Amino acid sequence: MDASPGTAGSTPGTRDSDSFYRDGGAGAIMRAAHFPDELLSFLQMEGLAVLDMASRHGCDSLIELGCYDGRALEVARAAGIRYLGVDVSSSAINSLNRRIADECLQDRASAVLGNILHSHEWASAVSSERPLQLLPFNLVGNFAEPEKVVAGLRELGGMGVISVFNEEPWTTAVRRAYYTACGIDILEEAPGPYGGVLFRGDGGFQSQSFSKYGMSALLDAAGVSVVHETTNRLGRCVTVRFT
Repeated sequence: MDASPGTAGSTPGTRDSDSFYRDGGAGAIMRAAHFPDELLSFLQMEGLAVLDMASRHGCDSLIELGCYDGRALEVARAAGIRYLGVDVSSSAINSLNRRIADECLQDRASAVLGNILHSHEWASAVSSERPLQLLPFNLVGNFAEPEKVVAGLRELGGMGVISVFNEEPWTTAVRRAYYTACGIDILEEAPGPYGGVLFRGDGGFQSQSFSKYGMSALLDAAGVSVVHETTNRLGRCVTVRFT
């Protein structure tokens, strides 16, 4: 899965997903020791897609939403652009800001505590005219209403890269093994509203994947236009224009 969301809606009978990621679930999910080998190609595709789009569209900053430990900071550094990480986990933000200070990157990178669904609360930290907003590692699949997440980012404008898992059975198997390795007790596995597979687990965990047609429906509902798409065996990275 799935980077720490900004908040993700609630599931009957469990804590809400916001609490799951804010209060420690993100640490389990983002721990590299839990990543199956199969996920490496997905992460590589994402990083290369972001680097390519930043260069191709002349972006002057990278905003990583649900940043956790700031994996995309290295992409921004390679692209020579500013970096901003946003996450609901205060421990993640504190750790990332220490890393930024340790590497003397304060003049080009920062991290702020923020909820993706309330961009007005942290938009002032975006000091650029041509931002590239990144929804990494199936982040949008953590939200009960992902179309609202994407539509809300239109306020900041610029470009966006949205990385999602596909609905293929081998991808579902990788996800299932991954969540289990993270210590999540899977309570439900069912067809998702966007053509993929929805997992729900203890503590408020939820994550869904997307078919090609489901992703198109999501972006249409959010009112954004597709500029480019890169795919591999596990998923896709879709570049959109928010303006």
